[in-house]
Amino acid sequence: MPGPRRQPTVLRLMRGNPGKRRINHQEPRPDPLAPDCPAELSDPVARAEWARVAPGLVASGQVTTVDRALLIGYCQKWAQWQAIEAAAAAHPFIVKGPHGHPIPNPALSLAFKAYNLMLRSAAELGMTPSARSRVVVAAAAAPPPASKWVGLK
Repeated sequence: MPGPRRQPTVLRLMRGNPGKRRINHQEPRPDPLAPDCPAELSDPVARAEWARVAPGLVASGQVTTVDRALLIGYCQKWAQWQAIEAAAAAHPFIVKGPHGHPIPNPALSLAFKAYNLMLRSAAELGMTPSARSRVVVAAAAAPPPASKWVGLK
């Protein structure tokens, strides 16, 4: 059984460090992500999702330049899920299979897989209801404390 899931430090700090574990103050701090929609997102539904979620995530410091691919993937899966759900809704839940027997609509399975991938990305970015319920918005984080050894020779 795997151990507890590690959370990004920014989410731990936003939640008030509930486990009271030591914070790595030397952790790399990537540059903030520009909220502009990337050219890789050509689907209008994906672009609209980026415009909806990216500004808030960037403003809260939850996503940085290194999280860009994860956010792009989330937006693409959102668009795919929407398209598959629309296709599935156009047909009955039970369809005739290749041999004439009734089978569940294959689009429903595809929609389920796309939704799960999107949900996993959302959880990594702190966008799910359970992730948000643990986030405590606090004043700007104080800079890491200076070591008592800094400047000594």
